[in-house]
Amino acid sequence: MGKKEKVVGNGSAGNIVTGKVDIDEIPDRTQWGNKYEFILACISMSVGLGNVWRFPYLAYAYGGGAFLFPYLIILFVCGKPMYFMECAFGQYHQEGPVTIWKRVAPIGKGIGYAQLVIQAMTSMYYVTIMAWAMFYFWTTLFAACLGDPVPWAGQFCDSEWAHKPSCISVHIPSNEIEQGYPLLIFTNETLDATPKVTSAQQYYDRVILMKFDKGGDTKYDLSSMGRINWLLMLNFLLSWVIMFFTLVKGIASAGKAVYITSTLPFIVLFILLGRGASLPNAVEGIKYFLVPQFDKLLNVQTWRNAAEQMFYSLSCGFGSLVMLGSYNKRKHNCYSDAMIVSVADTATSLIAGISVFSILGFMAGQLDVGVETVAQSGPGLVFVTFPEALNQMPYPHLWALIFFVMLYTLGLGSQIATLETVLTIIYDQWPMLRKKKPLVCGIACVTCFFIGIPFMMQGGIDIFDIFDSYAGGFSVLFPAVVECVIIGWVYGVTRFVNDTNNMLNMKVSVYWRSTWGLLSPLSLILILILTFAAYTPLNHGGLLPEFADGLGWGIAMVSIIQLPIWAGIAIYQAKGSTFKEKLHESCWPAEIMVPVPVGFVEGPSDVVLEELHHVAEDDALGRKSVAVSVQSEDFDVENGSAEQHSSGSGINNEAFDQKDEELR
Repeated sequence: MGKKEKVVGNGSAGNIVTGKVDIDEIPDRTQWGNKYEFILACISMSVGLGNVWRFPYLAYAYGGGAFLFPYLIILFVCGKPMYFMECAFGQYHQEGPVTIWKRVAPIGKGIGYAQLVIQAMTSMYYVTIMAWAMFYFWTTLFAACLGDPVPWAGQFCDSEWAHKPSCISVHIPSNEIEQGYPLLIFTNETLDATPKVTSAQQYYDRVILMKFDKGGDTKYDLSSMGRINWLLMLNFLLSWVIMFFTLVKGIASAGKAVYITSTLPFIVLFILLGRGASLPNAVEGIKYFLVPQFDKLLNVQTWRNAAEQMFYSLSCGFGSLVMLGSYNKRKHNCYSDAMIVSVADTATSLIAGISVFSILGFMAGQLDVGVETVAQSGPGLVFVTFPEALNQMPYPHLWALIFFVMLYTLGLGSQIATLETVLTIIYDQWPMLRKKKPLVCGIACVTCFFIGIPFMMQGGIDIFDIFDSYAGGFSVLFPAVVECVIIGWVYGVTRFVNDTNNMLNMKVSVYWRSTWGLLSPLSLILILILTFAAYTPLNHGGLLPEFADGLGWGIAMVSIIQLPIWAGIAIYQAKGSTFKEKLHESCWPAEIMVPVPVGFVEGPSDVVLEELHHVAEDDALGRKSVAVSVQSEDFDVENGSAEQHSSGSGINNEAFDQKDEELR
């Protein structure tokens, strides 16, 4: 029996070149163990910290319902269509986010590299959130072992870490819970004019982040970074060690881990939802979340952040869905998976939002202030609101431990997909590195660990905010826009729909065609234009120095610059004597088809192809695609080469389909 071969076609109209590769020399591309691992991996990635951690604090920052309304609109117009599109895109072409563009339009290769940079930078700060959750877990566990209350409870106001003049405790004694009468416990000096901060907020700021000196009011920031928080650093290091051992086992092992990371969060969130909704004054917080303030809907930044959150939550535009889809079998029904995951993602965001805002309503009632002013908006919102709710529950230590394990697994599931995307791009570029997976994973984890050390410093939260706003937020709009434009307008929505129909044996509806070809790209372009038109520098109300915005743009440009650089390289390398010809060629697939061999090859007459890919629709450039005609006598297998002697250019679909049927 001969070796298996991979026959590929490269070229454009009137220029077909095919070749034969010994695929035994390249490690096989790993696939999911079963069909459930893919959907659970998608749920674990999409239903993550973006829903429970990021969505509530952005909703709180931009007016609750005023943020929810544009978020749901963008989700319908862009989110769901892009989710299905990217899953089908990766599954059909069986390639990662960079190499896939050779089969679509080489000019888009920069999209993959931009996504690589975004994912790498996101992973550098994403593990910081996991380290916060782990820190909370250990301190809660130690308190439980010592018989002490949870560390952020009211007694924290009497500790050496607290700023006692401003510290306040919110608590409902157990005998009052049954009667429904809230009780506000004031610490000493709470009747003066000093702005009050809850014990949970102070614990987060002063112990977890160490933004202040013990008991003082001197704050560390980007201008004065302070020293490393060594306890947080240990949790950060341990998190990267866990990531390394998860990644080194590869996508098949990660598929087993998602059984836990994708299911536990739903159980805990429903419990917290029930507890939060039962607290006094919770309804005021829920109303703030669900009822839009129409004056805030006119704020362009609200729509921009809603779009960014949609990408962050669903993981669209990051390359992760293309990567996960590429590990599917080609005939897998990714349509139903995409629908299930997108609905689950939206439901999780709503559940997390209602849970957080019900607790904010309770806290606002206790402090007799408005919901919009009861807490500090920012990345630490869930680390203040949920612990506050946990403190009102029976056996708070137990529930707190379960909650922080859930929060950690949410981060772990998303981080696995994030780094797997980076590693997939590396493996697809250099396939032989798959044999050196521990080394590659080790280098990636160690590099991200050392780059992430500034996040562990006392002023590190400011750097974290900049990365979250620019590396994981704003910059993803650019490759997402270009991706929609190339797939919908250059490769052609008709061609992509035909690919999807043939792969899934279904007929794509008008909704998908209209969103892929028109609504999604136009909506994203409009949001991007309006963002620049109403641009305001990042300063968090004057809390960040002036150079913070410049630093953020520098971080964003590392990924954005990949788009024109690789587009320029593709145009330069394309065939043609004029710029117009080169541009034309760079928008044309460099690889017409990758037939998958079956059986074996023992001679010229034994070349058997499982699938022939042909495209005969007009593309966006107005040029006819190439229909490849393949016959057994067309291949010369002497000297280990395979060359097509007759071009398929100009062959009509009927003739091609007839030849295709004969070969099958």
